[in-house]
Order: sequence, then C-alpha cells, then structure tokens
Amino acid sequence: MKPAGQNPLYILFDSFVNSLSVVGRVIFFALCLFALPLLFALLLSPPANVVVYAKHFVLSVLVWAAAFHAAARYLKEIYEIPRLQDAVKYLLSVCFGIKIPVVEIREGAPFPAAGEFHPIFQIGGPGVLEVKRDNLVVVETLRAHKNVFFAGRHRLSRFDLIKDILSTEEQFGEIAEVKATTLDGIAAAVKGVQFRYRVDGSFQYDKDSTQPVFYKPSKRAVIHLVYLRAANKEGKIPPWTEAVSGKVGGIIREHINNSFLEDLIAPRGSEEHPLERLRAKFVSLEEQKKFKEMGVRLSFCSIGELVVPIAEVDKEHLKMWFVRQAGVRKVIHAQGDAESFASQERGRTEGQAMLLKSVAHALQELGVDGKDAATVRKNLRNILLTRTAQILEARTSLYRTRDEEELKNEHKGNLRPVD
Repeated sequence: MKPAGQNPLYILFDSFVNSLSVVGRVIFFALCLFALPLLFALLLSPPANVVVYAKHFVLSVLVWAAAFHAAARYLKEIYEIPRLQDAVKYLLSVCFGIKIPVVEIREGAPFPAAGEFHPIFQIGGPGVLEVKRDNLVVVETLRAHKNVFFAGRHRLSRFDLIKDILSTEEQFGEIAEVKATTLDGIAAAVKGVQFRYRVDGSFQYDKDSTQPVFYKPSKRAVIHLVYLRAANKEGKIPPWTEAVSGKVGGIIREHINNSFLEDLIAPRGSEEHPLERLRAKFVSLEEQKKFKEMGVRLSFCSIGELVVPIAEVDKEHLKMWFVRQAGVRKVIHAQGDAESFASQERGRTEGQAMLLKSVAHALQELGVDGKDAATVRKNLRNILLTRTAQILEARTSLYRTRDEEELKNEHKGNLRPVD
C-alpha cells in the first residue's frame, strides 16, 4: 500500500496536464501578441499593409515588455528579491507555467535549502513539492491552514506557502543537564537524559503482510505540533524537537522539586526508589496523554545521573539538624512547663483539701455545740485566723526561698575570673 503520490501513473498524468497548461498559455499569449496589432491596423488604417502592421506589432511588443518589466520590478520590491532575473523567472512560471520551481523534501529539510532565495519559500506557489519517504509538509494560505502533504509529488497553487517541514522518523533527543531544587532547599541536577520520540501516528501495513510498510502521522498531531507550540523565554516559537526536550525536562524538574534529597539518594527500604518512580512517569498513561496532546509519541526515556554538590549537602544537613534539635528542645521545655504547671495545680488542690480537712478536724476536736451561737462564732473565728496565719507563713517562706536562690544564681552569673 503506497501513497497515491508515489504512483508512476499519477506522476505521468500530472506532467501531461502541466505540459498542456504550458502549451495553452503560450498559444493564448501568442495570439494576443499577434492578433491585437492586426486588429489595430485594420481599425486605424484599412486596408492594412505590412508596414502599418509591423509598426503596431512592435508597439504591442514594447507595451507587453514594459508591463512585464514593471511587474517584475514590483515583485522585486515587495518581496525583497535579490535579483531582477529571479522575479522575471517567477513571473514566467506564474503566467506561462515555464520552469515551475521544484523543491525536494528529504531528511526533514528542503533542498535547495530554505536560506537561499527560492520563490516557493519567499513568495509561495505555483510550484511542485517532491516529498520523500518519512517526511511531511504543512501548507497554508494567507488566511488559514490548507493541507498536510505526505510522501509523494504535490502541486502548490498560487498563494500556497510552506508553513513547516517535519520528519516522521524516530528522533533522538538528549538533555545535558536539568537543574532543580529539592523540597528541602538543596540544588540538584540530572545529567545525561536521553529519550526517543516521533510525531504521533500509526504504522500502515500491507493487506497480506504483518510487517509495517510506512509510518503515517496523524494530521491532528501535526497541526498541534505546528500551530500550538508554546513560545520560549525569548518569545519565539522553538522547533518542535526543542519543545519535546522542554517537556521532558519539565517533568524531571517537577519531580525533583517535590522530593526531599534523602528520599532521592537514600530512600527507605520499603519504598520504591524515587528515580524509579520518575522513570515510571514517562510510561504512565497520564504523561503519555500529555505528550499525545502535544502531537508526540514518546517511545523511550533514560534518566541520567543525579548530581548533588557535597559541600552544600553537608551544610544543609547541619542546618536541618540544628533546626530539628531546636524543635526537640522546645518540645521538651514545653513538656516540662506543662508538667510543672500541672504539679502546682495538683499541690494547690491537695493543699485546699488538707485545709478543709484540718478545719473539720479542729471543729470536731473542739466539740462545738450548736446551741451556743456565740461560742460557735468565736471558735470558728479563731480557727480561720489560725489557719490563715499558717498559710501566709508558708507562702512567705516559699517566696523567701525562691528569692534567695535567684540572688545566688545572679551572683554566680556575675562572677568573673580574677587575674
């Protein structure tokens, strides 16, 4: 199963039609060139003689030549064509189909190169595209996208422009270094990333064979690659190969940014290695879908070597150790304060309970008689005054002890060595 453009009968028929078009245009121009002077001669000076006809013929030739020269100079100015003869050749191909420019597309590039002047690249059709196997060409008009040409021979009409040229072969990409920062703030880099990819599509098979004949990309994928590529930092649209490299580097950078350094270089035994999880990302359905939305099929990706600056690692580890120890110290101090506060509350509660018990015992020992109200009030007043005095004396001794300890500690803190 070959593309229609590769059929020899199709090529022969296309050449025949092109030849007929050229012959028809030349005949029409010749009739106009010879018939108009004769008509003028008959109308202006009948009956026409050879001299009058010759004068009108020369005048007609000069008028056509002047018009053709003016058109060529106009094209040279508006399209910035380096030489006038190139503009004349383009006019001849447009008007008469003579020497229609041909461009051969192979290895994802045009021959002759697009850097040299060529009317198909600078101006557009008419022209012929010879697209070789494993190549494709995206063609557009001045207003919109027109078509995608695969392998074969294709004609470009007037105002048809080549938007982009892609190779459908498997491409090899390599990223020298991907820089990132781990979740704990340590700079890391992945070096030597290698991957293979191609334009998204499918293999075409013969009816009686299981071997693929050629690879046909999806037109949707081609349109995505050509028209929906994101701009780079400079604001320019990069080649589609650079867009794929940026996507691969972005996935690696995001994974490192969301991982701790210890998890990257020394994961726990029960967990899967983070780099293995990173490799599995590139074959996951989610990431494959993202590449497919770009119009790319990623077939292989090799994660290179993780490089970390040792000095920075030691410095960051020491800093993190200090942070962790400071946190542990604060937790211990908070626990001690909480326990001290709880002990004070328990002691205060127990003291109040003991005070109530002692009051009850004192009343019981005194044998208060409820009939004598004056005696009851007097005994209660004496008991409360006695217990209040005991409490004040106990608190005063406690504060005195604390003040003595603070003065002692302050005295110790102000000691200086004696020379």
